[in-house]
Amino acid sequence: MKKEKKLLLTADNSFIYYEVSGHGSPLILLHGNGGSGRYFEKQVPTFNRSFTVYTIDSRGHGRSTNESETLTFDLMSDDLYLIMKQEQIEQADIVGFSDGANLALVFAKKYPDSVRRLVLNAGNTVVQAVHFPIRMLTVVEYVCFKVLALFNKKARQRLQIINLMLHDIGVSRSDLRRISQKTLVIVGRYDIIKRSHSIYLAKEIPNASFVLVAKQGHSFAKKDPKTFNQEILRFLKEK
Repeated sequence: MKKEKKLLLTADNSFIYYEVSGHGSPLILLHGNGGSGRYFEKQVPTFNRSFTVYTIDSRGHGRSTNESETLTFDLMSDDLYLIMKQEQIEQADIVGFSDGANLALVFAKKYPDSVRRLVLNAGNTVVQAVHFPIRMLTVVEYVCFKVLALFNKKARQRLQIINLMLHDIGVSRSDLRRISQKTLVIVGRYDIIKRSHSIYLAKEIPNASFVLVAKQGHSFAKKDPKTFNQEILRFLKEK
């Protein structure tokens, strides 16, 4: 199915790249840290049979630029809202993976009326929810890029992206309890996010369900797209 390639020009002259395909109600796919909309290449051909699918390269990621001196989930959620305005979308289903799930949570907090349903795949509201070895690797990566950033523009841009993983996202327990949308929390059994935190999200969001996928880890949408797609479509098509 043909994809339309589009751009949003923001007030700070950043360009946010996104693609549109399919027919039906709007479905927005949000990728993880350091990724792009291409992460969902095994989802789009299935999802766009039932939905108009929007894959977005978040600010500073993929084919999108970032002219701001900072990179935050708050800023990226504003970008998403402006894309919805540009596309004349009043309300959409949102599927977020990893940092994309975190962005979806921040967006739901900030623009609750714009969200129809939420799918949170391996999201975390606090840094401590990530298993310790992964947190340490992130710190090491940040230090290395901080040195490289003294000499290299691309390293400075990468540093902003890594920095997202070193801070809590600003969504509290009370914020979770105010999310009224039907929500699916789905993770692989061997995810880098602590299972207790994923269960916490599912318990605190009032209208949430929880799915644990056996034999899979953090990127199981790519490794087992059949299971991922089936679970997501089953949830999105429930009446």
